Amino acid sequence: MRRWFRILALLAAGVQFTVLLEYSVARFDRYDLGIDFGILNQATSQIASGNLNPYSTIYGHPYWRDQFNLITWPLGFLRVVFPSAFLLLVIQGLALAVASFLVIDFTVRHTYSSRLGPSHRILVVAAVAALTLANPYAWQADSFDVHVQPIAAVGLVLAMIGFWERRKILPWVGLGLALISGSESALLVVGLGLGMVAIRSVRRAGLQVTTLGAAWLVLVMALDAHQGTPLPASYGYLAHSTNQSALSIVVGTLTHPSTPLAVLRARGAWIARIFIYSGIIGAIFPPALGASLVVIGANGLQATPSFITLQTGFQNYPETILLLAAFPIASTWLHSAAVNRRHWLGGVVVPATAALSLLICVSAVIYDAGIPPSWLVVPRPAAAALDRVPRLPAAEYFASASVIGRFSSRANVIAWISEPSVVPVCSSKMVVVLADGFGLSLLHKKALEPFAARLSRMPQAHLLIEQDAVYAFELSGLKRGDLLEVPSAQLVKPNSPISGCQA
Repeated sequence: MRRWFRILALLAAGVQFTVLLEYSVARFDRYDLGIDFGILNQATSQIASGNLNPYSTIYGHPYWRDQFNLITWPLGFLRVVFPSAFLLLVIQGLALAVASFLVIDFTVRHTYSSRLGPSHRILVVAAVAALTLANPYAWQADSFDVHVQPIAAVGLVLAMIGFWERRKILPWVGLGLALISGSESALLVVGLGLGMVAIRSVRRAGLQVTTLGAAWLVLVMALDAHQGTPLPASYGYLAHSTNQSALSIVVGTLTHPSTPLAVLRARGAWIARIFIYSGIIGAIFPPALGASLVVIGANGLQATPSFITLQTGFQNYPETILLLAAFPIASTWLHSAAVNRRHWLGGVVVPATAALSLLICVSAVIYDAGIPPSWLVVPRPAAAALDRVPRLPAAEYFASASVIGRFSSRANVIAWISEPSVVPVCSSKMVVVLADGFGLSLLHKKALEPFAARLSRMPQAHLLIEQDAVYAFELSGLKRGDLLEVPSAQLVKPNSPISGCQA
């Protein structure tokens, strides 16, 4: 039976990957890919072309300083063999499926090595499998562009399971994978280590893990490699001072605890979702709880609440997968505690947690799982128009943020996020792609049409496409170093040399 369960776990993960892959194909074809996909697409394409120090022209800093996502370099080398940007979506879907398999497979191993009876083992495995496959955070993580958090989640699950099973190499490999998958992963590693300290059998390893995560955080801060989430904009309000350094934010938080507590209380419903959709009981396992609390605190205290909502599920997906991996351990703990207190309770606790899991899965499917409203928002006619936009290898591209993703496999690409703005001219030729925000951006037809009209009057501009709220222009004869003002559509000379172009 154990062998068949493991085969079923592999099949379930395979089905999940197939569904995610089919959706990725549809999303890629529909240009439903925005800024975050564009940033990783540009970085990996530049690495694949031989530029090992790519500059993010979308955000305006060297890419390695964005979130210290060192995993980007291996991904870039993969694109030497598989050049299409679609590879990034495949890897994201594969990471989500692998994480699901690791959780279900560990549940099978753990329950069959425990004192649970045959029926209780089946209930725990079924509960974890259902919660894992219905996890709304996994589906939402795949729906929002592409991110490295699913890869980090694979590493963290390998680490937590590896330490629990007393493996020597696997957990450290997992920690390494997690740490190179973004600066936020260091917080998860610190929390994981602190939780391990609470368990005698892994206390020493927990101290080592905590030290490693803290050292990685210090390195990130020393290198200023967290430009994607700058501290003043994210947590400056907690400092209660004009000085918004990391130290001031920490001091302000400790001296004015009512502020962070009020913020977390206001976002309590979103925080509760993370634990509920993970089956709740995994939170009694200290390593999973420690990792979750640290990152939920960091995301929940962001100035904008979007970091803790389900709509940006990738931000909190790693916590949910750790809590799900802790579910079987918590189940056996609760069963043992119940048997020791009253023998008959041992026969009740596992069915009760399984029934609770079923209710959670039903709730997830009804309210939050499945295809969210934000999926596939670019209409087919607009996608067909975007397909006709020429890809000029040496040209700079300036594109609306909602559809910029597939146009970013080049040295210089700029996103139109809001107006007014200025676009640095990085090449003698620029392709401007304007599209309706389709509900995902502040930019809409009322902003596009006047700007498109002004562009059409520029002597350097040639209209390529005007169809279904999509405009494309080719601007020729430009001088590198000038600025294109938006929405006035005027070329101006800067007062000082500009930055923002790929070297």
